[in-house]
Amino acid sequence: MNKDQFRQFWEQLKAPLKAKWVNLTEEDLMEIKGDLDRFNTVLQKRYGEIQKDEVATWANRRYSHWTGNYIGYKDPVPSV
Repeated sequence: MNKDQFRQFWEQLKAPLKAKWVNLTEEDLMEIKGDLDRFNTVLQKRYGEIQKDEVATWANRRYSHWTGNYIGYKDPVPSV
């Protein structure tokens, strides 16, 4: 996803992002404000380089699923 797409879908992405990646704080989300570069910086700070890529891949798949471009993505079923 490019910077414009990230900015456009930021409001839809915030809640599931925070629910899935619990190290992200409300302050982090306010800092990111739909800016893809800030997103990457915050992820690096909270998760380190290796897991940062995992979070970014998750966000890209989420975006692709919402736009209908990634049929194979399914949200995980919550464990009981």
